[in-house]
Amino acid sequence: MLQGLKALPKGLSMRPARPVDAAFVRKLVDDRYTDLKSHPNLSRDQYEHLMEMQVIAQSNGYGSAYPNAIYLVIEKNGQRIGSLTLDWEGGSAHVVSLGFVKKAQGKGYGQVVVHALKEACVQSKCPLSVTCWTQNLGLMTYLKMNGFKAEPAEPDAAQIRLYWVPASGAPAREPATPA
Repeated sequence: MLQGLKALPKGLSMRPARPVDAAFVRKLVDDRYTDLKSHPNLSRDQYEHLMEMQVIAQSNGYGSAYPNAIYLVIEKNGQRIGSLTLDWEGGSAHVVSLGFVKKAQGKGYGQVVVHALKEACVQSKCPLSVTCWTQNLGLMTYLKMNGFKAEPAEPDAAQIRLYWVPASGAPAREPATPA
């Protein structure tokens, strides 16, 4: 499954995360919560503590919910720009988390990763699902335009799961880009 994910278009590649990537993972969390850095009721020490707690909660939460998950670092021309947590179990693949540092967001790198995962799932003849925050309309639109269907969810759900099943013998089509 992972052989096709090593060298991707746009100078992207993926590799297993290593202990030396801990500071980078922390940066990804920082980039996700930039609005808290300047919150008037939060000191620098409180912010640092909150971010450390977030990293621990994310790691522990993924570890218990997805014990077979693999943690990958996404690089562009050798520079770390993102991460992918992928659960591969029972003949299906699930994107638990896909994130990029601020400077790499909005450049289509996530689309490249999703397309490569679809290709790998075609080869493996398995479905692919993605957990998506409901407020991430860009990602939801992109996934739906590229054949993903939403699973039923509560009206006030913070996240939904979208899934894609490859047609037998057909390659994943080139990704559509939202207008």
